[in-house]
Amino acid sequence: MQSNFIFKEGRGNTSNSCRWRVCHDTKNNTYTAELSFGGVGGSSYQLFQITKTIFDKVGTFEDDDYKSERLISSGIELFRYDSGRCAPAYYVVFDTSYATLCPWIDEYYKDKSKMDREIRKQVRGY
Repeated sequence: MQSNFIFKEGRGNTSNSCRWRVCHDTKNNTYTAELSFGGVGGSSYQLFQITKTIFDKVGTFEDDDYKSERLISSGIELFRYDSGRCAPAYYVVFDTSYATLCPWIDEYYKDKSKMDREIRKQVRGY
């Protein structure tokens, strides 16, 4: 079976840059992206709808994922999940169709009830 998705990704090459992945869904002709960061201070995960221009340009900066991260951030934010060590985790859905636009994302971020349970556990301790 042939995949409808074309991916490009970066690992984040400095302590303050995110891992990123961009996707072109050839079947629907859409472009989406994710940024993820995890460190001592917590973690974050964001989804964006991007343009073909952004898709084409990310990853072309010599040894600088931060520029790709900034470029991806200029897209339309669809979803955000943050989990800091000094505050409870939370998520914000900017576009309810984020899971449809990004069917390739981790199953965890598609299941809002699972995220709600994890957040409750952090806040209440159970």
